[in-house]
Amino acid sequence: MFKYVSRYLGRPVIALSRINSYDGETVTFHYNKHEDYSFVQRTLPAIDFIKLLIQHIPEKNFKMTRYYGLYARHREIDNKLYKAVSKSKHRILFDFNTWRKHFLLTMGYDPLQCPNCKHQMVFLKLYHKHERPPI
Repeated sequence: MFKYVSRYLGRPVIALSRINSYDGETVTFHYNKHEDYSFVQRTLPAIDFIKLLIQHIPEKNFKMTRYYGLYARHREIDNKLYKAVSKSKHRILFDFNTWRKHFLLTMGYDPLQCPNCKHQMVFLKLYHKHERPPI
């Protein structure tokens, strides 16, 4: 049990910057509420503070999703699924005609505009995993 709990001590639930003070008996910390983004500062006995932290440690053998969607790791099965779909149904994943517009709408800036002199740059090459993809 100790080994299991100690694994989560390396990844704390609360950042040290949110703990304001500790005097040996009480812990003062702050956070922002997700509901209304109001600032909350609390002072609790150290034991109660530890109880609040321990409730975030999942039970042993509890499966959690760490990365999902865009952040999910790439798996071999994804290539097999892609091959299983007929070629007439494949979408072009990276469309050069709308790439600049989508990047501007998503990130809020033009990726081909120089941030210093504001001139338009020319897109020359594309690399994916250190190799040029076939276009």
